Amino acid sequence: MSAAQPPFPSSTPSPHPEDPGSRRYCADATILLVGFFGAGKKTLGLIASVALRRRFIDFDSIFRDQFQCSPQEFIAEHGFKRYREVEIEVSQDILTKYQTGCVIAGLGFAGSPAQRQSLGNFAKHHPIVYVRRSKADLQYFIDINPDTFDHIFEFENAFFESCSNFDFFNITQESSPLAESQIHAPLKLKEVERIFVAFLHRIFGTPHKQLFSAHPFSATHTYALNMSLKQLETDLGSEYLDAGADAIYLTLSHEEYSRDKILALLSGYMTILRKHTRIPIILDAQTDPEKDSTNYLTFLETVALRVAPDAFTCVLRNKEIVRRIYATKGHSKMIALYHQKTPLGVAMSPSNISDLRMWLEDPGFDALRVTGQHAVSEDALACVAFRQMLTHALNIPVIAYNTDPDERASILLNPTLSPVRVSPGHNPILSLRNMQHALSSLCLRPSKLFKIVGQDLRHSLSPAMHNAAYASCGLPHRYDYNEVQSFREIEDLLRAPSFGDLLGGLIISLPFKNDVLPLLDEISPDATDINAVNTVVLEHKIQPNGVRTPFYRGYNTDYIGIKDCVHNHLSPANAIRGGSTALIIGAGGMAHAAVYACYQLGVRQIFVYNRTLSNAQKLAHYYNEWARCKGDNIFNLDVLQSKDDPWPSDFRLPTIVISCIPGRYVGTQLPVIFQVADTWLESRTGGVFVEVGYGPSKTSLMEQMTTWSMKGWVIVDGLKVLVKQGITQYELFTQRPAPVHVMQRAVREEAIKQGYFYMS
Repeated sequence: MSAAQPPFPSSTPSPHPEDPGSRRYCADATILLVGFFGAGKKTLGLIASVALRRRFIDFDSIFRDQFQCSPQEFIAEHGFKRYREVEIEVSQDILTKYQTGCVIAGLGFAGSPAQRQSLGNFAKHHPIVYVRRSKADLQYFIDINPDTFDHIFEFENAFFESCSNFDFFNITQESSPLAESQIHAPLKLKEVERIFVAFLHRIFGTPHKQLFSAHPFSATHTYALNMSLKQLETDLGSEYLDAGADAIYLTLSHEEYSRDKILALLSGYMTILRKHTRIPIILDAQTDPEKDSTNYLTFLETVALRVAPDAFTCVLRNKEIVRRIYATKGHSKMIALYHQKTPLGVAMSPSNISDLRMWLEDPGFDALRVTGQHAVSEDALACVAFRQMLTHALNIPVIAYNTDPDERASILLNPTLSPVRVSPGHNPILSLRNMQHALSSLCLRPSKLFKIVGQDLRHSLSPAMHNAAYASCGLPHRYDYNEVQSFREIEDLLRAPSFGDLLGGLIISLPFKNDVLPLLDEISPDATDINAVNTVVLEHKIQPNGVRTPFYRGYNTDYIGIKDCVHNHLSPANAIRGGSTALIIGAGGMAHAAVYACYQLGVRQIFVYNRTLSNAQKLAHYYNEWARCKGDNIFNLDVLQSKDDPWPSDFRLPTIVISCIPGRYVGTQLPVIFQVADTWLESRTGGVFVEVGYGPSKTSLMEQMTTWSMKGWVIVDGLKVLVKQGITQYELFTQRPAPVHVMQRAVREEAIKQGYFYMS
């Protein structure tokens, strides 16, 4: 069982995937990217084609093949008028030929009326994404005087907005194109890749695993960080945004969403939010009933839905407006807003509830947020009962609380997406930490004990990492370690009645990751495939006879840490293709996870080298048999018998090397001395090297790989792997999104304190 959930529950039946203007498309509908020269369309197109397994179609390349010159050269020789004529011919041919399974980039340079009509027709059944970039960066690529550029920019911007249905702001560089060195440019693209691919997944409504925490719309006390555009304009730091909330309410006032250039502004801020967070973003436009609703409708239809938010709020006022928005919302979830000027649970009659039900069923909302005005302290309890009644009557998630500067109890007791802020202010919204402290005081957030168990754990950095995260988010939990010499001690720990409800889970360290399997009631598919569990979550179930019994779920987060580190540091030049190969060094439990990580990334030819040949052969036999049972006849895991052997001539040199050798010998501070053949590392494009272990000094293998860093190899130390897999463990244990930056800082500080080697 995978604990990861899609960001929001599925909605009511949707329009047909090919309904014109619905923003819902066939799963293989071609994606078209348009925008200015220098906006990054080709780069993003290549990223999308690799990530989504689609064919990349470049307008400039096709134009050059037909006319033996670039569009710019054609204009210089034949004039702009003639170019417009041939451009529409080439564009029409491309759009007709490549309707499915492709990513197209580069159309629309001339911005002619015929091109506008052609793209508009294509947009009825295909996503057309306007790729934006800052004016300063764009002007760098077009060397003309500022006045002329401004005129061109306004004209082209209006054209691209009119013929597209989505907006994506590309922030590949933070300021000028020369701000970052070329050495770091490929890895900066990885962040853009993560944001853009997630954006495309939202457009198509396909699941995109980012969190292992509870569903944000579940009644498990989830929270949404309340933010405004004004706050984003103050250049908030990463830790402000990455604070452990389940979602973000990005609130826009009537004046803000009515302002000029709001689409470009919002598109940019959405990319910034996506850069610093992994949680869903809910656009929350506030409208004044006394003011004209035209701007509100215009904002939702022509701005909000173009940035593909995870969800957006919609006021229950005009049914025709609601239907129009629903018909074009794509896969974004729609949250109904209802506010009454009396306390919730006091003045709403059964007929009002019946009317509300009719509102929500036609056309269909995914959730309801209802608020009222606080009067007396008892209103908080009435609000709880009111929410329960509405949830039962409407059969959708209900967010319900009273709003007043002196009223916080109803927000605290509301279990679904309560608004929070990072620091307390002069309003009813508390910080996330204060909310968690209050729940603990009410015994609604019980304290849990989590432990890492295994051999030689005194220098483990995991306790510092997890305890810092608990403290940052206000959770009452504690993380400790137990050094054990036999598996029997772990078994006794799991079965000990003295722990009762206190023990929430265990991290199983070496060498017991296989031994624990028979004790578990449920094992995730990933851990089953790897045949090893390193994370055990303890739950309790009520039996039919009323007896409360423990239930143990097993997961493997090792492979997730390795997979994320490889993916995040693999440059576009080394994107995984059919002939890509990987080298795994070692044959123990972490090597099992490393092979599985590479398999999940798409690598089908893997080599393993281990000093004990028989262990490497066992690993190869296990995974080759496993792949055959899965029906995969392409995958193959081969054994390299000696580090002096040449790399097999029938295969490409590896672009992924993962060392699963411990950083030091058990019970000592002595580093393990180990290296591989330099001839195995001679890939022309370099690659990524991940060292899974960590220790007090730089290993000999790390020293060897460091000399290759100037030849395209990116080096990733074991502390990054520790954080990546620790994020998943935190979310499995707490069912809360992890505060990533807090965990990264805690590991770095503890590593310095203990004198461990780490790469800055």
